[in-house]
Amino acid sequence: MKLYKGVFFSLALASLLGACSKENPFGSEEENGAVGMLMTSCLAPSLTNAEGYEAVTRAAIPSTDDFKVVITREGTRTPAAEYKYADMPEVLTLPVGDYVVSAHHGDNNVAAWEEPYYFGESTFHIEENKITDEVDPIVAKLSNIRVTIVYGPSLVNAMGADSKVSVNVGESGTMSFAADEERSAYFKYVDKSQTLTATFSGTVDGQRVVETKAYDNVAPGNHYRITFRLHTIDQEDPGSINGGITVDASVEQVDMNVTVDGETDEPVEDDMRPVQGGNDTPDPGPGPDQPVAGPTVTPLQMDGKNPIDFDALNLFDDNLYCAFNVASSAAGGFTEFTVDIISNDLTADELAATGLASHLDLINTPDSYAAALQNLGFPINQGGKTSADFDISGFQMMLAIFGPHEHEFKITVSDANGTTVKSLRVVMP
Repeated sequence: MKLYKGVFFSLALASLLGACSKENPFGSEEENGAVGMLMTSCLAPSLTNAEGYEAVTRAAIPSTDDFKVVITREGTRTPAAEYKYADMPEVLTLPVGDYVVSAHHGDNNVAAWEEPYYFGESTFHIEENKITDEVDPIVAKLSNIRVTIVYGPSLVNAMGADSKVSVNVGESGTMSFAADEERSAYFKYVDKSQTLTATFSGTVDGQRVVETKAYDNVAPGNHYRITFRLHTIDQEDPGSINGGITVDASVEQVDMNVTVDGETDEPVEDDMRPVQGGNDTPDPGPGPDQPVAGPTVTPLQMDGKNPIDFDALNLFDDNLYCAFNVASSAAGGFTEFTVDIISNDLTADELAATGLASHLDLINTPDSYAAALQNLGFPINQGGKTSADFDISGFQMMLAIFGPHEHEFKITVSDANGTTVKSLRVVMP
């Protein structure tokens, strides 16, 4: 019986080699050499986290069929075969040897609007007269840098039509964001060229203002959301060179290469810091620990960044940097994480129109809410995490529509040590 199986396999292999010879990308010079075959179904690329990409980018999530697949023999530079994945033959005949297979989508432009670039690769070996039908997964990750510019409401009302932000990444990537620009720009990542600068220039309340912020250690796969805000300072301050008007910026970094469960392949540290000479104002850091409810054994701590006060009503204007951190020191991290929006103005219908609801689950965030939450500065899918950063300054523009009314964000967080409940109360000026 084993003999019959061996004969049958040899015949099948010979038949496949003959039938697939037209798919041999190497030409006649390889026809007399030792060859094997590759089942191309094992080369299907996948995104690190399609759900996450869909939530945080306007650009459409690419289909597997649209990826370009390139097969290169190790030790060479010339591709042995290139296909759009949808057009690949079922079987490829290849000379015996080691190969690198890459899959990518997008053109990886130096700088372009809404042009994410995804890339992943794997390796495999071809044996003589054998069919390779298993290859380590090709996991494509976002491999360029995304930048979005946001303007605070008071700055929007004060700046002229000539106002813009020029963003430079590396040595050659440059994009200009007009005052009404809502798209994201994507920049090519170049190793050892990891500096990002954002320069605001324009007329603000009739005066010319130029302000540059610079950051280093920018990395591929990250989204840098830079918010420019108007700050009015003391007219008699001798340090004021703009007659009492200045513009400042803060940056939020979001790692877009997260897996579905929220864990990264490797720890990602936010090591963006001001570049020498970039005249950036250091982040003031978290304020003193706020008292928490619940158990006294290693309770959750919520640190408000001044001037946020969880025990008082906060004036929600451009001078309130509405950002804070929630942290857990318990094994297993967050087990419950919800936000309830309590407002006479933000009714269920109003929230639904923006893709939100009055009760928000940040542990298992529904896909229907994910995009709106992230755009407004809420973390999502926090199950098992130990730290969550909020920057809900983006809510200011939405709340300004309703005038000087009070709104409350009730935050409930649990871990293995207990539960913390905090209420952030804000009022519009």
